[in-house]
Amino acid sequence: MKKHFLKLALAAGLAVSPMVAFAAEFGVVDAAKIFNKYSETQKTKQVLESEKAKLQKELEAKKLAVKKLDDDYVATAKKMQDLRDAKKESDARALESKLKDLRQKLAKETGELQKFFEESQKRLYQMEEKEMGDLSKSLDERVDKVIKQVAVKHKIKAVFEKRFFYYGDDKAVIDITDEVLAALNKK
Repeated sequence: MKKHFLKLALAAGLAVSPMVAFAAEFGVVDAAKIFNKYSETQKTKQVLESEKAKLQKELEAKKLAVKKLDDDYVATAKKMQDLRDAKKESDARALESKLKDLRQKLAKETGELQKFFEESQKRLYQMEEKEMGDLSKSLDERVDKVIKQVAVKHKIKAVFEKRFFYYGDDKAVIDITDEVLAALNKK
């Protein structure tokens, strides 16, 4: 936030003194592009996708187990009804305890499935927050250092975030995004 305020203040100061603005060369960087194309971002996304796939596989296995229980429950209930329709009440009563057990197991497994789903979503969210937050912090430090190196190399007086730089003479403004990205990915 502080950096954005500083950039805006610098831009406002340049707007007030147009003579200084014409004499200086400026650079711009596309921070979103840098973050998205940075090799460490790609690695972090792969880790997150891998974890998501693992949790999805577990979820599917649990769903399959619940479906099997549900199918057993429905088949037992149908068999019990068929026995009652055939006037075989004693055989139907013999299935009541099995049906009750299946109903309890089904309720338990359905509850565990819901709990697993909620916990896995929470775990993924926390993992993403941590991984991407850590990456963002370390990237900010590295990007600042690399931007300064590239700016010094090209004798650029000031570098702005591209989305905050609306207009500039092509000869006075240099987009250093790709060079910064290349330097970051090389390290």
